[in-house]
Amino acid sequence: MEKDSHRGLYFIVGALVGGIVAALFSPKSGKEAREFLKKKLHDSEEVLDKTKHSAEELYHKTKDQIDHIIDNVSHTIDEKTKNILHKKEKQEKQKE
Repeated sequence: MEKDSHRGLYFIVGALVGGIVAALFSPKSGKEAREFLKKKLHDSEEVLDKTKHSAEELYHKTKDQIDHIIDNVSHTIDEKTKNILHKKEKQEKQKE
């Protein structure tokens, strides 16, 4: 799971570094190099947006699951507490 979460970041960094290196060592004119870098930057922004969206979805899904677990545990604790108190009251009535 952790490897997947870093994959997008690695791609973005690699694309940026590759684009810059290619622009610096290419025989293109300044205008062509700027256009090339602009395209690479745009592509990287798209990947970054997708990665951000995926991270937000994962965050909300995980938060919902944790909230559900907390609700279940709270409900279980309430039920167990009620049962214990009910048994205790029953035992006290029997003693009288």
